Amino acid sequence: MTNTYGSILMAILMASSCLASTQSQSSVAVITGEVREPTAREITFSYQPPSAIGSAEERVVLDSLNRFACELPVVRGTLVRGRYEGGQSRWQWVQWLGAVLFDSSPLVFFVEPGDSLHVAVEEGFFGPSYSFSGPNADNSRLIAEWLPRFYPFRLDYEDLELEDFKRQIDQRRQDQFEFLTERREQYALSPGFIDYATAYFNYGWAKLMISYPTNYRFANGHRNRAIPPEYYDFLQEIPLVDEKAIGVGNYHTFLERTLDWASERPKPPRRPSGSIGPLPSERGELGEVPRRSWQLSERSEIANLELSEETLAQLDALYEKEGQRPKLSQMVDLSAVGLLLATQARLDSIYEKKRPLKLSEMFDLSAVGLSQTTQAELDSFFEKSGRSYGFTSSSKEKVARVDTTGGVLRFFLPVKEERDYEQMESFSKTLKLSEQVDLSAVGLSSAVQYQLDSLYEHRQPLRLSEKINLSGLGLSDAIQAQLDSIYAKGEWTSWNFSKRYDLAKEKLEGRVLYWFLAEEVISGFESGSEAFALAHRKWKDFQEINPHPEYTEAVQAALNKALKLQPGQLAPEFTLDDLDGQPVSLSQFKGQVVLLDFWASWCGPCISDLPGLRRIKKKTTDLPVVFLNVSIDTDESAWREAIDKHEIKGVHVRANGFSSDVAKSYQVTGIPSYYLVDLQGLILENPIILDTDEIVATIEKSL
Repeated sequence: MTNTYGSILMAILMASSCLASTQSQSSVAVITGEVREPTAREITFSYQPPSAIGSAEERVVLDSLNRFACELPVVRGTLVRGRYEGGQSRWQWVQWLGAVLFDSSPLVFFVEPGDSLHVAVEEGFFGPSYSFSGPNADNSRLIAEWLPRFYPFRLDYEDLELEDFKRQIDQRRQDQFEFLTERREQYALSPGFIDYATAYFNYGWAKLMISYPTNYRFANGHRNRAIPPEYYDFLQEIPLVDEKAIGVGNYHTFLERTLDWASERPKPPRRPSGSIGPLPSERGELGEVPRRSWQLSERSEIANLELSEETLAQLDALYEKEGQRPKLSQMVDLSAVGLLLATQARLDSIYEKKRPLKLSEMFDLSAVGLSQTTQAELDSFFEKSGRSYGFTSSSKEKVARVDTTGGVLRFFLPVKEERDYEQMESFSKTLKLSEQVDLSAVGLSSAVQYQLDSLYEHRQPLRLSEKINLSGLGLSDAIQAQLDSIYAKGEWTSWNFSKRYDLAKEKLEGRVLYWFLAEEVISGFESGSEAFALAHRKWKDFQEINPHPEYTEAVQAALNKALKLQPGQLAPEFTLDDLDGQPVSLSQFKGQVVLLDFWASWCGPCISDLPGLRRIKKKTTDLPVVFLNVSIDTDESAWREAIDKHEIKGVHVRANGFSSDVAKSYQVTGIPSYYLVDLQGLILENPIILDTDEIVATIEKSL
């Protein structure tokens, strides 16, 4: 160990009492390491804080010999993820081809209280080139093997029937446990790691099980009527309350979705706290509980519009009948190309019966060097395997390849430079309408087919009133507008804070209860003005019942943070360079309403929102409104090219990633993210969903 490295480590160890001063029961894990040929001088480690709520970060700076040392306060085993700050960031979540994917295998390891782990990165990127040493290093060695083998995992829910779904996720859970069992003979894994992995595998499986009905409905536009009542018996197999699972992401998501499911059904006979489905002694009872299908009226703010029970029932019936999967004529104005009503009806029928796409129609398989024969074989495999696939992007891959080992279809794609994402994006196909349905079957000319392709490509999301006939319910224009607004914010509003919070108090217990409630209140503070107000009321209840000070402290910190960006607060000032390299400050637009749009060139949802932004701009042309687009691209050329390619209007500036000061000031952890700032520089609103009519109304009201 050199003197420089030793002095850094000594200084960190001497400061340990400061790092954990607010956590009287916390311990620490010491992380040291070196990076050969790093791509940046700073590394940020994200990990779970002692409260197991949210995420904490520790940033280190490499010394002159490219070494680092840090100390993390931990009270239980936790995953740590490393990423470079600045430079060519090689670790980030990327939304691509409809799936979340890890870029270039992140630096991920596992530490527990008292661990002293050394990490050696042999090549600059955090690919497969890192190694571990020190006590409990085997835990991290297993993680390094597990990640590329089992992650990411994606299911295509379109026409994914129950048997295929269960076969795939049951096999995945079995494979993961077999992998763990085999590696226990090779590695000296700690009991804490075994507990963590067991919870991760079990609750990952249970999370997928509880989510299948909703995911199926999203993908297909209607619910799967073949799901039998006994499907939910799987809730007997896994405990609802498990303190060892606190901090495991899959566990929290499972609790959320299970409580949401339970809140939608008639209350069964009383059973002990901590159970959702029937207990082992009550097997068969679940099937006896009357089942109701999902109702539009009870899963959103629609229930608060004070409509009559009869009207709500009619609304639900119409939505169940007509509103699930829209007709082609609802998405595209077929009359605009002169089609007769009879022809429109035939096209609707053809579109409704369109077949699922083949794998070779979704992706350019020739780009990975596959022959037509092999593509046909993969199409068959894709269909038989339940239409699931996954992508892994890694710097260790020299050429693109496809693998079907273990009955799972996975693409392995090389990434050498940040800009390779554009090459990867071209791998995905966007089919025209004429490539999905046979337009010639109704005798349409090539010119008309071309027009329909264009209309279909630029179609906009439908309002609720466009999917079902609300006027037939005798509703006023004002109520219809409210229904459209609610629907635009999320047609499947699954986050019902009050119901979930109250049901958790009935069903959960012990530390799990208060940990879960704390997370829920924090989520409310981060979810817009309406949720904020409700969460603030529950916060008062939480303070009265919570016996764990660390949870109260975590919620209070989240509240203090959220208050800084509430309506009426001064929007944080920033100055960034525009396309010409000239400084642009938020304050220079005082006297105008500013629509702040945080986006990036690689963000699919950001690009999808552009038509809505154009509509807002068109409706506010004569108003003093500035569209200030803040890109978080780390690649300047990708930023510039995306602006030109998509013809994005407004003022353009660029921040350097999520770790930039402006992204942190506005608490941007996901994109797109929007803020409205008024004439005086005060925050008007932080709209979670781009509701164009509501944003225009807010702008007009502020002037």
